[in-house]
Amino acid sequence: MWEITRKVAQGKLPAVLGDFPSLSLLLRAQGFTARPLAWNEAEQANRLPPLHKDPLDRMLISTAIRHDLTIITDDAVFAQHGVWTIW
Repeated sequence: MWEITRKVAQGKLPAVLGDFPSLSLLLRAQGFTARPLAWNEAEQANRLPPLHKDPLDRMLISTAIRHDLTIITDDAVFAQHGVWTIW
């Protein structure tokens, strides 16, 4: 959420919200839920192979792996870790 809305604010991504006033409301309406970051995921992020250098993305990858989740991203490196993505 943070990275997508930051890129929209910077003009790097289009705001595709349709009738929704925010991305969080759009995602909730589509059945997405947020997942808290836990200690185990943070620890595992530091054990991942060095395919991705961004610490936040490494945390997302770790969380997706531990909980068999799909991540909303256009970053192809996620797939190199075996993470399913939507974009």
